[in-house]
Amino acid sequence: MRPRPKETGFSLIEVLIAMSVLAVMALSLIGVLVHGLNLLARTKQIILATQICQEQIESIRNKPFDAIANLGSTYANDKLSALLNGQGNQAIESSVGSDIRKLTVSVAWNFHGQAMRKDVVTLITRAGIDKK
Repeated sequence: MRPRPKETGFSLIEVLIAMSVLAVMALSLIGVLVHGLNLLARTKQIILATQICQEQIESIRNKPFDAIANLGSTYANDKLSALLNGQGNQAIESSVGSDIRKLTVSVAWNFHGQAMRKDVVTLITRAGIDKK
């Protein structure tokens, strides 16, 4: 009779420990993935809000200087509907000088129950851009 070879393999306890370690690692990776996807969605909305603000600023810059003082406090843009409860606001300040107006354009929206806001501020002169 030959001696029986020593059986090799994993015991039940070793398999359970390995599965537990893998489960903890998988849950950690899922948490990181969910956080990354939320961050990506938030960043996309901030970029869209910035683009909406820039479009509104360019629209106002194309108006005559004296006409911008009579603008309302809100504006409409088709892209605002892509943001939850998206609202466009604008404010014109003439306290900077007689030939300079401070324009603040903002977009406000909700993201996962949190109020978000993007403001873009610029100065508009009577002479126009890059003119002294």
